[in-house]
Amino acid sequence: MQSPIFEPANLPELPKSGLIDQWVFESPIPLALGCLGLAVIAFGILRTTQHAKRIGVPILILGLMLAGAILLAGFLVTTDAERLKAQSRALVVATANADESTLEPLLDEQVRVQTRFVSQSGKARILALASSRASPIIESVSVKEVRVGLYGPQVARTQIKVKVQGDMIPPLSWWTLDWTRPSPESDDWVVTHIEPLWIQGVTNPAGSK
Repeated sequence: MQSPIFEPANLPELPKSGLIDQWVFESPIPLALGCLGLAVIAFGILRTTQHAKRIGVPILILGLMLAGAILLAGFLVTTDAERLKAQSRALVVATANADESTLEPLLDEQVRVQTRFVSQSGKARILALASSRASPIIESVSVKEVRVGLYGPQVARTQIKVKVQGDMIPPLSWWTLDWTRPSPESDDWVVTHIEPLWIQGVTNPAGSK
């Protein structure tokens, strides 16, 4: 059983992104630096030999080109995981600020919020809940971490670590959001279910039986 005081060390596991998505599109800098570093090392080894110009220089140029291509790909391509991270952050901030113009397109028509304190279904009710219950008691909010798991081309889940300041509000919490989209080609991810995984100082925050 999770402690209501201490942040859980192990959250439910989420599916991992593919290696290409992780290392090329989402976090290209380490791979680009690795390619460049290997090319520089190889050139340093070969530059004092008779193969310096014939092999060493082409290897160095190839390393530079490969590193540049990886960085460019990372800059140009936005993966589903990156998009879901951005939308998760936007949802938290919009909820805290009662920003309906940002929040509304992120919610499914039948979205459900399930917590120990309140449970509601339907986009209109959730928007009203954000305006009447959440926003008035939140002074500031920040998203500390977002984890993403893709269960298929149209189904995903995010886990969000949120820090808030406000009157009588626990400062830290982890939330899980279920997402869907109409087709694999669409960027229009919407939330279908929201519930807390952990709220500091609160036992059974989701109100599960």
